[in-house]
Amino acid sequence: MRILLYPHDLDMGGSQLNAIDIASQLQAEGHEVIVYGWPGPLVERIKERGLEFIASPRPRFRPTPAIVADLRRLAVERQLDVLHGFEWPPSLECRLAVQGLEGKTSVSTVMSMAVADFIPRDMALTVGTKQISDERRKKGYSQVSLLEPPIDTRENRADAALGEQFRRAHGIPDDNLLLVVVSRLVPELKLEGILAAITHVGKLAEHRNVSLAIVGNGSAEDLVAAQAAAVNEARPGTIIMCGQMSDPRGAYAAADIMLGMGGSALKSLSFAKPLVVQGENGYWKLLDETTLKDFEWQGWYGVGEGAERGEAVLAEELARILDDEPLRRRLGDFGRRLVEERYSLQAAASTMEGIYTSALDRRRASWSEAVRAGVFFGGYLAERAIQKVQRKVVMDDFNSRKLLVERSQHPGARQRVVVFVPGTFWDDLKGTDHMLASALSREASVLWVDPPRTIRSSVSEGRGVSLKPVVVDQLENSVTRIRTQVPGGVRFAILRNLYDLLPLHRIRTFVRAQSAEKPVIINASATASFPKDLDGIKILYVTDDWIAGEQLMGLPVGSVIKRLRANLVEADAVFAVSPTLVQELTQLDPSCGATLLPNGCRLQDLLPDAGQPAAGLVGQLNDRLDLNLLEAIRDAGIALRIAGPLRGNDPAWRARMEEFLASDGVQWVGQIPSEQIAEFLSHCRVGITPYANNEFNQASFPLKTLDYLAAGLPVISTNLPSSKWLATEHVLIAESTREFVDLLGQAVATGLEPAERQERRQIAEQHTWERRAQQLLAEIDDCVLTDT
Repeated sequence: MRILLYPHDLDMGGSQLNAIDIASQLQAEGHEVIVYGWPGPLVERIKERGLEFIASPRPRFRPTPAIVADLRRLAVERQLDVLHGFEWPPSLECRLAVQGLEGKTSVSTVMSMAVADFIPRDMALTVGTKQISDERRKKGYSQVSLLEPPIDTRENRADAALGEQFRRAHGIPDDNLLLVVVSRLVPELKLEGILAAITHVGKLAEHRNVSLAIVGNGSAEDLVAAQAAAVNEARPGTIIMCGQMSDPRGAYAAADIMLGMGGSALKSLSFAKPLVVQGENGYWKLLDETTLKDFEWQGWYGVGEGAERGEAVLAEELARILDDEPLRRRLGDFGRRLVEERYSLQAAASTMEGIYTSALDRRRASWSEAVRAGVFFGGYLAERAIQKVQRKVVMDDFNSRKLLVERSQHPGARQRVVVFVPGTFWDDLKGTDHMLASALSREASVLWVDPPRTIRSSVSEGRGVSLKPVVVDQLENSVTRIRTQVPGGVRFAILRNLYDLLPLHRIRTFVRAQSAEKPVIINASATASFPKDLDGIKILYVTDDWIAGEQLMGLPVGSVIKRLRANLVEADAVFAVSPTLVQELTQLDPSCGATLLPNGCRLQDLLPDAGQPAAGLVGQLNDRLDLNLLEAIRDAGIALRIAGPLRGNDPAWRARMEEFLASDGVQWVGQIPSEQIAEFLSHCRVGITPYANNEFNQASFPLKTLDYLAAGLPVISTNLPSSKWLATEHVLIAESTREFVDLLGQAVATGLEPAERQERRQIAEQHTWERRAQQLLAEIDDCVLTDT
């Protein structure tokens, strides 16, 4: 076949490189190939590949009449069979050029994240994701095919020498962990994520040797350079602006971790590099075996929950691999195998040969379809004119449009909705309920139903009084909250039952608006019933020994067990936070089938050991703690660093705790945000879980134990079944006060070994809240399938 391939421009970019690579492979397989376009930096690459290049007239208003005429002339003079345009302007120009010509056809490839409706439906169309392919078919495109960005796996492979050359050329030390972005620096899709990466790497550089290399140029280059300069002012050389590179393989080869989207993401995998996929609106996701299905559907890109969360999301994804070189190596090998099996250039060329043959076999271009496309194009021009008046015109307009919905899902994935009935308020200290709901929100839309709050409580806590009894507000990470304000008496079952009816209408409205299947209803409250007459999968999640803690919570005697028995009967599945609770629930109701779902942890950066010989304690300071033990630790001369709010119902205990916190050798900083726990613990050598020996604590699973392991610290715990359940040498169990103090003294006197810190971190990685959320949803799916 005689084929002309026409990239939308010849500046550096993924779609253009794809066109050139496909052209080269088609020529290698015996076809006559021309690359056509307005000259740019990639002309040199075209000539290096031995391809014929023909320059077009200068593009002006698109489609450009002079280009259409030139293409039509070439089609006749060179007896071309196929004119193949990449992105919408060349596609339309190719389509107009072959209109009315016998034995010739036009083909369109769109690698943007949305396809213009004015591309004629009788053109053979290739798109980059299954999601877009499905959407185009629904709009009447009968010749749409999937063409994922192809990669020349022979040219793009791991090359240590090439990587070393790149590091030397840009002054990057060998011991610096290097993150790399290869991207056009433009406002649409790219800029937001690149700025988030610069900000986060700047923070990482405060406590580790790390660099971020940015390869590329574009209209937003000045903005990127300004933010890079701000970081480099404090940490010189942290952000390296490499500019545009005609051959960026050295950057890929030098990277320890790649950040990117689209073709750049796939090229990262070809170099066997771990990849964090960038999207927009705060989207970042690490590629591994569990996330691959998302990218297979939506492409190497995604839409997140809000641009303001971008840096935090990136931090969470990077935290999994920054200090785990074996995992980075395994993910790199996984990516290389994936590219070899699915994204080779040879496979792409074979796909295009089939598309060309099929397109030539079909009837010639339809005039009626040309008219329909013209009407849509007229509407597009009108929209652009309005945007121009409003000064809202974007240059990369179809990459700036979101496809279908903000958070698309692949076929077969249910649109999940979780109604979460917690035992705590969202604004309280972030405990089990909050952490699990937040993790679930990455997999589903979560409706958080705050317990009813009294007017008196709202006033005393400075929250103000709402004129509406029920208020709905949007929170972080796909979480919507319902707040209910009531006169009082929330501890009495009769009134609580009435108050629980108030938000029912709002709950049902939310569920209907999601167009979801049955919602998952999680009740994690000792005092609330399941929402009345709300059809769904009902999950009871018992987070503490509520019966033993009835007095501690100030509830009427006998009210908790009565509510618990009723909820056990109504629940479709029961989960408990500790092994002890699983046993107790099974004894209470042998048919409940209670399953263990322990607490988790939130991974943060593993900070360098600050070397202070101190023990750390984080979390609420209440009468669950063994104050005798804490005083013994202080009296033994062991320095204590404590972070957490002071709580407690017993005035005498509270006064004694205040005296302890003010004593010499004890540094109490009060409550700190959960995001600062890792930094706080970096100044400690050991974490402690000093719980008193009572029935309530025996059934608990302290969050702090996993937080210590996530920070790389050893743990000394009193004799708790949950601590034993972790079954690791890094959590030592003390049977007595004296043993606890002795073990703690040894730990404080011993420095932290890097290898052991990493081992503890790896243990924590098996217990993240994200894993807990995935476990819960998997158990729910099994429950549904079993019922079905």
